[in-house]
Amino acid sequence: MEIAKNLYISTLLDIYGDLLTERQREMMSMYYYDDLSLTEIAEQYNVTRQGVHDALKHGEDALEHYDDVLGLAQQNEQYKKDLYEFKAQAYEALEECRKVSFAKNIADKVIVLLENLDSKIEEYENKDYE
Repeated sequence: MEIAKNLYISTLLDIYGDLLTERQREMMSMYYYDDLSLTEIAEQYNVTRQGVHDALKHGEDALEHYDDVLGLAQQNEQYKKDLYEFKAQAYEALEECRKVSFAKNIADKVIVLLENLDSKIEEYENKDYE
């Protein structure tokens, strides 16, 4: 559960991080991207561990609120699901083409489609929100 939550918050931080205060963004970046402990972050900012914990909690709440209002993370997830569904459909079409001897030209087009989908999926997965 903790890994899934961290991944979710990291995704939200990628999308909405610029909407946070500079200090929240920096602390969250140190915690979620650099894997620093609360103590390590507290030492850098000369605050208590509790202060860092509170800043992270407020940042998480803000990120979740932004996504509730704007919905960009859900839109991105749906886009990714759609790409994989299109890819599955293209593979299905390719298999049908392979069953028919005169459908080679169609199969070649489906292969190009699959290559394009792979490119779009890779582009999505390596997307930089900044």
